[in-house]
Amino acid sequence: MSQTLTPTRPLDGEDAPGHAVSSLWRATGTMPLMRRLMREYLAPHRRTLVLAVACMLAMALATAGTAWLLEPAINQVFLGRDPDALWWVSGAILVAFLVRAAGNYGQTLLVARIGFAILAEARDRLYAKVAAMELRFFQAHTTGELVNRFTLDIHRMRFAVANAVTGLGRDLVTLAALAALVVYQDWVLALIAFLGAPLAVVPVRRLARKVRTRARHAQEETGRLNALLYQSLRGLRVIRVDGRGDHVYGRVATVIDRIFQRQVSGERARTLVTPIMELATGLALGVALVMGGHRILSGGSDAGSLTSLLAALLMAYQPAKRLANLYSILQEGLAATERLFALMDTPPDLAERPGALILPQGPGRLSLRGVHFSHVPGVPVLRGIDLDVAPGEMVALVGASGAGKSTLLNLIPRFLDVDAGSVRVDGHDVRDLTLASLRARVALVTQEPFLFDDTIGGNIAFGRPGASRADIEAAARAADLEDLITRLPRGLDTPVGEVGGRLSGGERQRLAIARAILKDAPVLLLDEPTSALDTATERRVQTALAALSRGRTTLVVAHRLSTIVDADRICVVEAGRIIEQGHHDDLVMRAGAFARLQRAGPSPEASAR
Repeated sequence: MSQTLTPTRPLDGEDAPGHAVSSLWRATGTMPLMRRLMREYLAPHRRTLVLAVACMLAMALATAGTAWLLEPAINQVFLGRDPDALWWVSGAILVAFLVRAAGNYGQTLLVARIGFAILAEARDRLYAKVAAMELRFFQAHTTGELVNRFTLDIHRMRFAVANAVTGLGRDLVTLAALAALVVYQDWVLALIAFLGAPLAVVPVRRLARKVRTRARHAQEETGRLNALLYQSLRGLRVIRVDGRGDHVYGRVATVIDRIFQRQVSGERARTLVTPIMELATGLALGVALVMGGHRILSGGSDAGSLTSLLAALLMAYQPAKRLANLYSILQEGLAATERLFALMDTPPDLAERPGALILPQGPGRLSLRGVHFSHVPGVPVLRGIDLDVAPGEMVALVGASGAGKSTLLNLIPRFLDVDAGSVRVDGHDVRDLTLASLRARVALVTQEPFLFDDTIGGNIAFGRPGASRADIEAAARAADLEDLITRLPRGLDTPVGEVGGRLSGGERQRLAIARAILKDAPVLLLDEPTSALDTATERRVQTALAALSRGRTTLVVAHRLSTIVDADRICVVEAGRIIEQGHHDDLVMRAGAFARLQRAGPSPEASAR
């Protein structure tokens, strides 16, 4: 498959609408971000940080001391031929290098410890944030984008903090110590040599801003790439059977090329920092050598002082270059930090009210009054829904796709909040309840049940941790899973694979039903639990569902009308309203909306056959 890779978006300028990072965060400066990083992530490790800074200070003083020792080494040992000076200068140099080695080991280890602690803490906080978000949040963020935040962005944030600590603690202190030595040796010469430093600051700052912009764009594109890869690999069978491999490859290749373009552009800006520092250092050394040499020739200075001064300038080059590069490297980390903070600062879709109540035990009566809901403002999905479901009653919701049935179902456990009206469980408005107590009273079985990469028993017991093996086995039998368990050598201890990939669709569905049976919640929500199954499998699942719904308040969304013949009541939902309700036989006799739906699809008798 050949493909011409052409970026479809510019490298500069504003991002496309819907970009994950708000303009507020794009405008955030370096210092506010760094202050927040230090306050929230570095401050808790202040003791370790103090030890690391002490190690860095020892390194800096040892480095400056090494440069200073060159003066007595030349003046007293080489020129003065003093044997005592030979021993003490040599010993002092050895001690200086030992201190540098010990300081380097200590600061490297301590900074790494701080960095890994920040990595773990950021992941904990980010997961807690994302796990608390509701449906609207996940509708706006792809899985690939969120995984990118947990991996690439957090690693870059940790890298930024670690480099900031090392750079400011080691390189800045070392540079300051060496600069102090140069001033001590000859303040006039030092002043002249340092005149070139400000010339490097302006271009380095400009380049760093460019690096940050490119890094942010590359990180966003990487999130898009992760989402595309996830979708394409999960949908590989559909892609192949529809012959769309070239199309999908083209989309992936285009995103990869955009990442490449941004990375190269950012690296080009970052690489320019080193030549700028080389020129500034060369200028300082050249001026110092000319001025210092002139003083030696005129008898105004000695060779040892000039050598010590030049050595200090040479030693200052490395920390100065690292600090210059640090500024640009920090921008990559801060671009990732912007995105993380933007996500962590996202207000929750749903929040518990202060003093939220714990839902007391009850029979599970459901009541919806005047319910209105819109996913998008101005585009209503539900329009004035009134519905009561008595304890133990089974009510089925039918209607065309997009009528609002699943949305209505999602209001019960408060996955979504109403725009107007109220949803009540046992007389309590769900908005007045703690989410944990509300959802503990609800069991959910969906069209595509989610299974964890665990054993059969582990998946059944997920909704009721600590359940006994006897209870798990009873739930499995009630869900018609006994034949599967006896057929497998390891029984309940058999791994199901990723998302239950080792089981058939019917087996996964019955396992999800067993999980709901074991949870034993008074309210049961069924969202098209048999729509993806063949007729024979559907019969087995229907048997399991009958056992599950017995004695529970059940609200079921169904496309196959054959599955709800025995429902106590059927509600026909159309354009967000309940336009007809009653028992199956009564609705058929009315020859209204339900009868039209029945004529549009297979009859209950045909489905049963």
